[in-house]
Amino acid sequence: MYRFNIWKIVLILGVLLLSVIYLIPTPDRFYLPLYGNLPLNLQEVLPPFEVTDDSAFKVDLTDVKLPTGTSFQEAIDEIQVVFNVQMEKLGFKEEVDYQFDTTETKEFFVKLISEKAKEEPATTLENLHLFGSLPITLRKILPNNRLKLGLDLKGGVHLVLEVDLEKSKRELLKTNSFSIPEMLKAEDILCRQAEQVSGEDALNVLVQIPSRFKSDPEQKKEYLEKAVKLLNDIEFFEDVQVISEKEAQSTYQLRLSPKGMQEYSDKAIQQVLIVLRNRVDAFGVAEPSIRQEANRPRIIIELPGAKDSSGPLRIVQTMGRLEFKMVKKSPSGGSIWAGSADTVPPDNLPEDAEIRYHYETGGWYVVESPVLLTGQNIDDARPSTGNTSFEIVVLMDFDSEGENKFAKITGDHIGEHLAILLDDKVQSAPVINTQIRGNAVIEGSFTFQEAEYLSNILKAGAFPVGVQVGEERTVGPSLGQKSIENGVKAAIIGLGFVLVFMIIYYRLSGLIAIVALVFNMIIILGALAGFGAALTLPGIAGLVLTIGMAVDANVLIFERIREELRSGKKVWAAITSGYQRAFITILDANLTTFFTALVLYHFGTGPIKGFAITLGIGILASMFTAIIVTREIYGLAIGNRDVEKLSI
Repeated sequence: MYRFNIWKIVLILGVLLLSVIYLIPTPDRFYLPLYGNLPLNLQEVLPPFEVTDDSAFKVDLTDVKLPTGTSFQEAIDEIQVVFNVQMEKLGFKEEVDYQFDTTETKEFFVKLISEKAKEEPATTLENLHLFGSLPITLRKILPNNRLKLGLDLKGGVHLVLEVDLEKSKRELLKTNSFSIPEMLKAEDILCRQAEQVSGEDALNVLVQIPSRFKSDPEQKKEYLEKAVKLLNDIEFFEDVQVISEKEAQSTYQLRLSPKGMQEYSDKAIQQVLIVLRNRVDAFGVAEPSIRQEANRPRIIIELPGAKDSSGPLRIVQTMGRLEFKMVKKSPSGGSIWAGSADTVPPDNLPEDAEIRYHYETGGWYVVESPVLLTGQNIDDARPSTGNTSFEIVVLMDFDSEGENKFAKITGDHIGEHLAILLDDKVQSAPVINTQIRGNAVIEGSFTFQEAEYLSNILKAGAFPVGVQVGEERTVGPSLGQKSIENGVKAAIIGLGFVLVFMIIYYRLSGLIAIVALVFNMIIILGALAGFGAALTLPGIAGLVLTIGMAVDANVLIFERIREELRSGKKVWAAITSGYQRAFITILDANLTTFFTALVLYHFGTGPIKGFAITLGIGILASMFTAIIVTREIYGLAIGNRDVEKLSI
């Protein structure tokens, strides 16, 4: 006797509904208000933006607890990227219609500066769709992912960035040999030097003991304990070892551990990933895929729709763009041509001049257009302390070419102001008092962490930690279109043969199998969309393979039902017994294939993973449709009616 199971019906309809929702593209007029443009982790913590009396968008981040692993600066960068993209869609341009500002109290402003932007600020803010109306709890069930085409189907650019671990190790030791003395000095600890131990992955740090502590053992002990604590807090190194203790100085050794090196490599890759995403988003590349390859120091960059690799390569290689330009003198005489955020910048500029804004204060500078020196000539960048104070600055070392250029620039422009720009934002504009041979300094009232962050950005821009383009491949859209056509043709032909065979051989029961097969395809495609995966050519191969596998389970069930009918059982008893006896065989066959898919996913790369994902989802979907869906269809069709014959 068939028992109507409401939970099974709800489960089947729920899976079907979710799969269809994931597959149906949502129009922008519904999509943006539902999901919003800000990243979900920021939507959860940020308060709503307000329109101020002076036509600006404001949000206060003072009491905001940012997501784990996201710094204040990283959150601001993400918000600015979203604003730039959405404001451009509305016809506004940065520095022409609006500009960004951040106060010391962690208030973030988008100041509307043109009359066009100031017309209806409330409407503009609403049209930006920063926050979505869909509740956060529902977002976890209905994420904003939709089925995307992979690079091999849509065409585009595939880049692989590789990290040279040995070079990264050398750079880590070199960087710390410079930064440790400066870090200790900022904490009033006198450090003579931090030198690398020859042939070893270790640094010897020489801490000098001030004369005022030599006669007081307690103060001397506290002073050295503070130094040891600071050294133990340095990332990636093992606990400090005492090499020697003398009256005037003590020597400590920091050894780079294998675990620390792995952590450093992972952190370096994460920093590069953050910068890459910011740059790619800023260039408006649709649906970029930037990810670290599992268990390997490699970054995979896929840019669907990109015409050739020259543009993406330029984005990757010029991230953290540093430029040196001269500040023009004011036409009124003498002083530099600049102004605060409250003053209106000039409209009529010479052909060789342009306006650039300070990254922190919002003040503007009129700088000369020619770039005198770029970040391509930087060998190293690190936090440091000023020569005359404990103020934290960023110190940059040039290569031989850059050193000669910088010496010539400073020699030819004594008494003038040199603007140091990072991504078109003025970091500082110091006056050149004398010719400088050696390194350059960026000032900006930095904390040590902010200076370290800026140093990492500069270094990531020049790839000084051994990051290089390991692979570059361009896939033409015509090849992708041909692959789609062939894949769809193969799927239709395969499905057609299966459909004809099932109907001829199993008659009306074959139609039930076909319904389950179509349901199976919808579940697979919906699951790919729900997980944010992209449909690739190997994925289509996996999809075609699951067509046969899905029917295979139905064939086993149907043959078991036939055997039960031949033994004289009634129709519903034969159906029940057939499903029970076939279950173990189906489970065993599908589990072994599923484990194979897991192995392929774990050890495979790129196309192999795409095949494994589709195959794994297809196996689970085929078991669901064959064991649950088809049985419920039989139950609803036959029910408790006394059917004497089954079309099978």
